[in-house]
Amino acid sequence: MLINKNSTEPNIDLTRLFADGIVYINTSQWVFAHAAFSYLYQNSKSKSVTLLYNMALCHYFAKEYAKAISVLTAALTQVTAPSISSQSNQNVSNELFIHEFENNLYQLALNETTVELSTNIVKLRIRRLMVDLHLVQENWQEVIRLSTLPEMDKCKNVQEALIVAKSKVNTL
Repeated sequence: MLINKNSTEPNIDLTRLFADGIVYINTSQWVFAHAAFSYLYQNSKSKSVTLLYNMALCHYFAKEYAKAISVLTAALTQVTAPSISSQSNQNVSNELFIHEFENNLYQLALNETTVELSTNIVKLRIRRLMVDLHLVQENWQEVIRLSTLPEMDKCKNVQEALIVAKSKVNTL
């Protein structure tokens, strides 16, 4: 194989790569997802909530837990204001929220529109993933602290993590 030493970086459409990365995450193709979001992360001057969250998912599934927590912490600092549709969330069926709480949808990729329209759910998903990360790192106090935040008590993964964390704290 001949290597052209004069070749430059490939001309990659970042918007398409981001979309492809979402597909990779949502179909559990973690090698491709990690490659896509690592490239985007390294080549992005400002890191959006979606980029940070999707990168954190890649770190999580690569068992790079400290990196995932760091990236999620950065994402959480950007998700502070209520979403533009927070009032429209009042019109959403309670059954859809129950579905959100009882399933592992937080392990799916996010896009920019989601963050703009559903800030509260995005914040909840970030915190749910953080619970999982602290659970695998056996950081029981942080699992307990996160479980006290709004809406977290309704989430299946948080309820399960809290049981484990409390049992470990009580046995120490």
